Amino acid sequence: MKRFEIKLLLLVALIVTTFQRPASAEINAIEVERSIRRGIAYLRKTQLDNGGWEEFNGNHPCGLTALCTLALLNAGVPKDDPAIAQAMKYLRAITVKDTYSISLQTLVYCHYGAAGDLPRIRENAQWLSKSQTTGGGWNYGRGTGRPDPSNTQFAVLALGAAQDIGVAVDPIVFQRTVDYWEKGQSDDGGWGYSIGSLSSPPTGSMTCAGIGSLVIAKGRLGESTSSVGENGIRCCGGDSDQRDPVQAGLAWLEERFQVNANTNAAQRTYFYYMYALERTGRLTGKRFFGQHDWYREGAEKLLSLQDQFQGYWSGAKNWEEPTVATSFALLFLAKGKRQVVIGDLDTNAPANPVARREWKPHPDALRQLIRHVERSWGRDLTWQSVRLENAALTDLLQTPVLLISGQDALQLADDRSEMLKQYTEQGGTILFEACGGDGCGDASAFNQSVSKLCNQWYPDAPLERLPASHPIWTADRTVKADLLPKDFWVYGVQACCRTPIFYVPKSISCRWELGDHLMKADDDEDPFRGEIEQCVRIGQNLVSYATGRELKDKLDQRLVLQASVLDRTERGTTRIAWMDVNAGGADARRALPNVASIIRNQAEVAISVPSESVGIDDESLSEVSLLWLHGRKSFQLTAPQRAALRKFIDNGGVILGNAICGNEAFANSFRTEINAILKDAPLRSLPADHPALSTDYLGYDLSKVTIRRSIREGDGIDVLKQVGPPRLEYSQSPDGLVSVVFSPLDLSCALESTNSVQCPGYDTQDAAKIVTNIVQMILHQ
Repeated sequence: MKRFEIKLLLLVALIVTTFQRPASAEINAIEVERSIRRGIAYLRKTQLDNGGWEEFNGNHPCGLTALCTLALLNAGVPKDDPAIAQAMKYLRAITVKDTYSISLQTLVYCHYGAAGDLPRIRENAQWLSKSQTTGGGWNYGRGTGRPDPSNTQFAVLALGAAQDIGVAVDPIVFQRTVDYWEKGQSDDGGWGYSIGSLSSPPTGSMTCAGIGSLVIAKGRLGESTSSVGENGIRCCGGDSDQRDPVQAGLAWLEERFQVNANTNAAQRTYFYYMYALERTGRLTGKRFFGQHDWYREGAEKLLSLQDQFQGYWSGAKNWEEPTVATSFALLFLAKGKRQVVIGDLDTNAPANPVARREWKPHPDALRQLIRHVERSWGRDLTWQSVRLENAALTDLLQTPVLLISGQDALQLADDRSEMLKQYTEQGGTILFEACGGDGCGDASAFNQSVSKLCNQWYPDAPLERLPASHPIWTADRTVKADLLPKDFWVYGVQACCRTPIFYVPKSISCRWELGDHLMKADDDEDPFRGEIEQCVRIGQNLVSYATGRELKDKLDQRLVLQASVLDRTERGTTRIAWMDVNAGGADARRALPNVASIIRNQAEVAISVPSESVGIDDESLSEVSLLWLHGRKSFQLTAPQRAALRKFIDNGGVILGNAICGNEAFANSFRTEINAILKDAPLRSLPADHPALSTDYLGYDLSKVTIRRSIREGDGIDVLKQVGPPRLEYSQSPDGLVSVVFSPLDLSCALESTNSVQCPGYDTQDAAKIVTNIVQMILHQ
């Protein structure tokens, strides 16, 4: 057997699925982060002593400084950084009266979040509101000139950000904006720079501006399918046949998508277009425009354009100078890679507006939910939509939680159903919601199809009411059940140590879509505020539970554990078998085949794993090298079983025990039984310097693994991490051979799927390394 290299990233690479859609670019998160750091360094270097940057022209006295500051803040430069402190001092000292400067200044103030800037934000918002033209657009703000889409989109961005932090904006301002964009949209769905009688052909940047502005304005107006009336919350409304200008704009963009140029526009506005493209993808929850992964392709292009020596980007002279282009590039790279926590899944094959309403009955729900999760976590996050028809498993795994809504029965092709099952087995979480009642009609057909699907996927785990002790009620914020809608509860399927499937029989995303009610300080008397808030809390708890607040970068590849079973025993093969002691080990039946595949690939060790559990008798154990014994409840062996295991050990076999999800009842039973079998060599703690935790047996250096435990932290649940050697126990014979290794912390659920944050134990990579080292020890000791 060859000695294999011990590289952390290699293990990850070897268990990535082989049927992932080929990426259009080979960039990764590390390269993008390095690019961002270099862009930040360039902006630092070009900052003037007074805290500002050399302005683009005298008509915008602080526009470029605000743009650079906004780019630095979004790129992760801390608020207390000297460059930011100096820039804020500069911006606060300037009073401006032009649309671009005021809008960008306001965006900086809102992002920075200082209470002392609230008066300035209110003043700027009032100026922008008063300077809006009767047609709903904005001009440069100097009293003359026609309104244009560019000025208008920046004004809308600023006013939307101001309202998000509690600054009142007259709804008529947003309504006029909606009218402006809808009247200016071309028949083919795009927008040009000139609107009205002097209309110009649609361009990529202006189409993105139109889409983003409409999403912001309609969201602030509460234009959604959900509404609150005197008789309660109504979840279904609106005309599904009405032309949706946002969808029409997206269709235009998808048909003409590119990252090499601003479609139908001069190259001098390329970086401006890229910033608008990022905003469109993020605000609409789009991961793909058509078949194009817009962030990956855009990031690849931007990295290829970055100056390799000084780290800046540069466009057309007198238009996108290095500071301008670098700011836009940083905004694309930094904001576009926001981590995804939830997505809605389109399970319909056709992509038409009617089908879209069926799978996405509450289009603004996830945006509203994310706003509350961001506040709770103190992080910038995002959501995305996924179309099941052309998705690969790794596409689904980019999204930790998938929302599947419906009223009619789910119609899934066999391969799509199998993919969704694999998604849950690999650590993904599904929330099914029935869109029935509250004005939405009958959803009994959807309910029945969900129940049938859950039975197919998890025949041994029923869909049942989740108890009040389940983390869905407390993971992030405590839910007050008495304030929930009538006849509302959360159901789930419990598999191994986690709940991969949740189900609600009444629409919860309808209540998320009304999340704006919780942002208004003067709505305390709203009789439905409590109902909305509790449903939003369930959504927050769901994403906290499903992710443990541990999120992947958008460019990271997702692990897919591929189990394989090899029943035959050949010469030179190490046979690993699972022993069923009726202790719940079947709950993690995929753990052993998964780790066997990893060991075969990584350590180049011939491993065979039977498809069924092995009998506890001399004949069944005669060809077994490693006996895997795990469970999640107490058990007791018979005298013949103890005798068979003693003989197995005396013949050189090794037992690997594991308490699934750290179950103490199983751990106590395992210790009792092993100590009864090996009275001369009871279990004791494995020392940190034992060869099994080192590379002595051609394994991994396990001196530093991450041990995770869920702890109660304030109103929710957090994950405590400790770094050090694994916590193992072992039994060693007088001649120095290890015969039993036991992990009281979870290995099995970590190997069952790539998400085991609910259990006290290890992540997938560390769990695989621990088992690999034990197998190597068996071969070499």
